[in-house]
Amino acid sequence: MNSKVYQFIKGRMGQFKRIEDACKGVENIIWVHAASYGEFEEIRPVIEALKRIRPGFKFLVTFFSPSGYEHLKNDNVADFVFYLPLDTKRNARRFLDLVRPVCVLVSISDYWLNFLHEIRRRGIPSYLVSARFLPGMVYFKPIGKRYLEAFKTCFTKIIVNDPSSLDVLQAAGVTNAALAGDPRMDRVNAIASTQWSDALVDKWCGGQKVFVAGSTLPDEDDECIIAAANAFPSDKFIIIPHEQGAGQLQHLETSIQGRTVRYSNPGDDFESAQVLIVDTVGMLSKLYRYGFAAFVGSGFSGESVHSVIEPAAYGIPVSFGPIFGTQMHCRKLIDAGAAKSVGSKEEFCEWYASLKSNPTLMKAMGEAALAYCRKSGGVAETIARMVLFSGK
Repeated sequence: MNSKVYQFIKGRMGQFKRIEDACKGVENIIWVHAASYGEFEEIRPVIEALKRIRPGFKFLVTFFSPSGYEHLKNDNVADFVFYLPLDTKRNARRFLDLVRPVCVLVSISDYWLNFLHEIRRRGIPSYLVSARFLPGMVYFKPIGKRYLEAFKTCFTKIIVNDPSSLDVLQAAGVTNAALAGDPRMDRVNAIASTQWSDALVDKWCGGQKVFVAGSTLPDEDDECIIAAANAFPSDKFIIIPHEQGAGQLQHLETSIQGRTVRYSNPGDDFESAQVLIVDTVGMLSKLYRYGFAAFVGSGFSGESVHSVIEPAAYGIPVSFGPIFGTQMHCRKLIDAGAAKSVGSKEEFCEWYASLKSNPTLMKAMGEAALAYCRKSGGVAETIARMVLFSGK
C-alpha cells in the first residue's frame, strides 16, 4: 500500500476518541481546516494575528492530507491537530458536537459539503480565507451548482486574495465576498527577515551565493536545472525536489556532469561538489536565502507553480515554467520586472546567462522582487479583524 494512503487511513482510525479527549472542557475553539501543509502556510499568519488580538482562543487544525498533519503535529501554532474525518453527514455532526467551534476558518480551496451544511445549520460563523477563483472552474458550471450555492449560503464571508477572484464571484451572484490580499505574504516576509542558517549548507556554499531550484518536478523543471548546471560547470546549484522520489534523485545525479551530493549523506569533501540535492523536507523557504536567483517548480506539468513569493521575499530574481494556474503572484512579479517565465530549458539557460553577464539586471530584478513583497504585507491582521468583527 502506498505510504500516503496508509497514513491517510491509519491517521483516522480511532480519531474521534482522541478528538473527544482533547476538546473535553475546552472553550473558545476556532477550527481551522486546510488541505495540505502548503495551504495551511497561507492561513498560519491569520492564526498568529488572531492570537495577538484575542489571546484566549484555542486553535484546532485539521488536514485532508498526511503532508499537513505530519508537518504540524508538533508545531505549537496549533493547540490540536487532526485529520479531517471523511465527509459524511454523521461524521460532520459528530465532529462538531465534540469540537464545538466558535468559528471556522477554511484555507483556500478544501471545502466539503456535508461539513459546510452542518456548520450553516448550527449558525457557526465560517470564513473561506485566501480564496482564489477563475472563470472556468467547475463551481461556475452546472455540475458545480451545489458548491456555488454553498459559497453563497454556508460561508459568513469569502475572503479572496486578488481582485479578479472577487470579480468572478460577483459575476456568479456571490455577494458575501471581500478582497483582502494574500496573507502568506506576511509569512514569507517574516521567514526572510528571521536569522537562520544551516551548517552543512554554509560550508558547501563557502560564503558565496548560489542558484536555488525549489519544488522541482521530474519533468522540464529538472531538465532546466540540469541544462544550466552542465552549461555553467563552475557555478553551484542547490536543488530541492518536490516529491524526492528515488527515480528523480537518481536522474539528477546521473544527468548532471559535475559532482552531486545529497544533503542526507554528503560524504567527505562534500563542499567541492557542484550540486547539492536537498533530499529532506521543511527547509525550502529558508534555503532560498542562499541564492542569487531562484527557479520555482511545477510550472510545466503541475497544476500551478509553487510559491514564488518565498524566494522573492529575499530580494532575488525568480523564474518558473509557463503554467500559473491560480498563482496570482507569477504575473504580478513578471509585470514588476522581478521574475521571468520560461517555456523551455533553452529559454531558461538564456535567462540564467543574462543574469550572470549583467549584474545590473540581476540587482534590478532582485530589488523589484523585494519591493513587491514588502508593499504586499500586512494582510493577516486585516483578515483577522474581518473574522473578529464580521468585516466591519
